Amino acid sequence: MVTKQQLLNQLHSLRHTGFAPKLEAQAANHGFPATFFMAIASRETNCINELGDFQHGEFHGVGIIQIDIQHTIARQARDSGSWKTNPDPLIAFGAQLLESNIAQAREAFPDLDEQHQLKIAASGYNCGITRAITGAQHGDSDKLTTGKDYGRDVMTRMAIFEELIADGN
Repeated sequence: MVTKQQLLNQLHSLRHTGFAPKLEAQAANHGFPATFFMAIASRETNCINELGDFQHGEFHGVGIIQIDIQHTIARQARDSGSWKTNPDPLIAFGAQLLESNIAQAREAFPDLDEQHQLKIAASGYNCGITRAITGAQHGDSDKLTTGKDYGRDVMTRMAIFEELIADGN
């Protein structure tokens, strides 16, 4: 489990590296809280712009929010190095994925509050929104996520980021 101090350090890193305004702008453009996007970046990479998920001789996760190379934009960014020099398209792509996940969670569960819908959307970012919705229909959107806690962990991180920002950090 990540600590409040670790998240404070990540928040400072996001600001220092210029990723905070990038995440904030894309979150605003796509209609979800910036702290939600920061929490995704935190869970994926501890807010570090990097290549990750090394499997079968190649990196599959690209950038601060780890867009998978199954998406052409990520494979091209990885192979060209633009994930490092121009991360904005990957961040925008991730924001679009999350917006779509949120819309699908709202459609599948219109009676749930926003926090629960965001948890399902976060779970879907990890295991696919269809699988997250199926999991939620059977009691927990995290049933098929990494560690079986992805969505819950993102929501915990989001709450801590909100608290840190509200406290003026």
